[in-house]
Amino acid sequence: MTEFLKLIYYWFCTGLVAILSFIFYPCRTSGRENIPRQGGFILASNHESNIDPMLLPVVTPRRLRFLAKDSLFKNPFWGFIIRTGGGIPVKRASADKGALAAVLHELEEGFPVLMFPQGTRGGAKVQPGVGFLAVKSGKPVVPVYIEGTARVLPKKVYFPKRHPVKVVFGKPVTFSSKQPPQEVAQKIMAAVFALKEKSA
Repeated sequence: MTEFLKLIYYWFCTGLVAILSFIFYPCRTSGRENIPRQGGFILASNHESNIDPMLLPVVTPRRLRFLAKDSLFKNPFWGFIIRTGGGIPVKRASADKGALAAVLHELEEGFPVLMFPQGTRGGAKVQPGVGFLAVKSGKPVVPVYIEGTARVLPKKVYFPKRHPVKVVFGKPVTFSSKQPPQEVAQKIMAAVFALKEKSA
């Protein structure tokens, strides 16, 4: 599929999800002016529901790349859909150097990359990968906080419940190449949760 067709596909799917968002989880956003208009950056978000990766492309005016667990790509149908939409497969069980290299390439090509530093929904441990990528690429990190999606589609629930959602984008932050990746990852997650007060 050509890059042009991928672009059409991305915004077509995003439009469909926007309709579902209006029906099931009307969304209020703030801070969108903090999103860089050009160039690569990391969009780092908290992760509370399976709808989070679908919601953020709807409210972000830039075309996103994103990480997705490699098991999702094993199904030819879903694998094609996810990959065409900008998905990058990642192995959760280990430090996936291939996925990290792919993300660095996308950032250098000027694409924003969506990441969930918690790794899994509601994860308590912050993964160091986001810190490594922020330090290695030198690209800005835009923290974003999502509130309400866990009420729309909690774990082990397969049909969404209507509930309003709030999304707050913070100001871009950059980190020194001398900072340890784990420390940077912790600071990124702290910046994400600092936006919680603004979502109230």
